[in-house]
Amino acid sequence: MLSTSDVQGCLRKLEALLRVIKYPGYVDYDGLSKGDPSAFLPIVSFTLTSFSPLFVEELMAAGLELTGKTDLRFTDALYKALRDIFHYKPILSKQQFLQWGFSQRKISVICDIINLVIQKHSQLKKVHSFSLAYSYLRMCLSFCSHNVTCGSQNEVASSRSPVNGISELPGVEEDKNDFPHVSI
Repeated sequence: MLSTSDVQGCLRKLEALLRVIKYPGYVDYDGLSKGDPSAFLPIVSFTLTSFSPLFVEELMAAGLELTGKTDLRFTDALYKALRDIFHYKPILSKQQFLQWGFSQRKISVICDIINLVIQKHSQLKKVHSFSLAYSYLRMCLSFCSHNVTCGSQNEVASSRSPVNGISELPGVEEDKNDFPHVSI
């Protein structure tokens, strides 16, 4: 049997992580300390489905749906996500996770899940901000090159062409590079 202080220490770690992810729900500390699965599942559900929209997109892309499921189906999808996305094998089986008891191990698994999702969120956020910056840069370069192209076409059309009726501008000399210079 585990000592109460070990469970309390794990609960303090979990509480700190819940503050990091800004968990909005009620936390049943009594249920967590007794290993009640109904106290753990809302925390895991929030962590995987609400904390990070970028991570939710990755789950959807991997074909993992975690909403609207029974506890058993949710736990199956949870363990599949842990295996496939995080390459993580929990210290508890699915059956143990859904039973009463194993409180310290369950709290430890929940803390691991939260930490994994926080790390994945940070990675996805960096990639997402990089891709946004890259898209913005591409857009700016496209806009700039479009303006330069349009500007150079306008200059060509308005230059000294016989079509425009101007054959030579007064006071302007051209050097061998065809750059006009104003003579003073």
